[in-house]
Amino acid sequence: MYYPVYLDLSGRRCVVVGGGEVAERKVEALVRCGAAVTVISPALTEKLVDLAQRGEIEHRARSYQSGDLEGARVVFGATDDRPTNMAVFEEAEARGIPANVVDDPPLCTFIVPSTVTRGDLQIAISTGGASPALAKRIRAGLEDEFGEEYAVLMSLMKEFRSLVMARVPSPAARRRIFDAVADSDVLDRIRAGVQVSAEDLAREFAAGQPPTTT
Repeated sequence: MYYPVYLDLSGRRCVVVGGGEVAERKVEALVRCGAAVTVISPALTEKLVDLAQRGEIEHRARSYQSGDLEGARVVFGATDDRPTNMAVFEEAEARGIPANVVDDPPLCTFIVPSTVTRGDLQIAISTGGASPALAKRIRAGLEDEFGEEYAVLMSLMKEFRSLVMARVPSPAARRRIFDAVADSDVLDRIRAGVQVSAEDLAREFAAGQPPTTT
């Protein structure tokens, strides 16, 4: 069984060895997380070429070499050459870097779950590699259940949380407020097209709280 975890990779060096469609998907996910991505491959897909030309990734236009993983926080092996993938994994292991060689579980120290993303909301599904097809099916069901309104809700709650943290000094009171909002009909209002602001929620759920003193 794998230990579930979310990594903060913002600004951190991540290496993807390979330049095909599989590597492209890994790179795009890393870029969305704000990682500093280095791609090592003689050739790239058109999308990866575009990312490199825009300066969003670093491209080393050659095959993998020992030492390429120095300073990396996470490594993906995504070539169609197993000896290369194995060499990538072995260097990662020696350096203590989490590594994932795509579709080769023995060469992985972590796996990537199937995810549903709605703004800051992420729901991860994993079968531990036993059935990726089942994980995909479950993800499809969750995508129907958790629509884009959750992205709006997450943005609203992020702003509301900042207001409450600044205005309500009591941790216990803050917990009560956050629980009350989570149990409220805010999501239904968003689905109905009602415009709700963080200040609206503050007036509704945090009114009457003593101000923070300095």
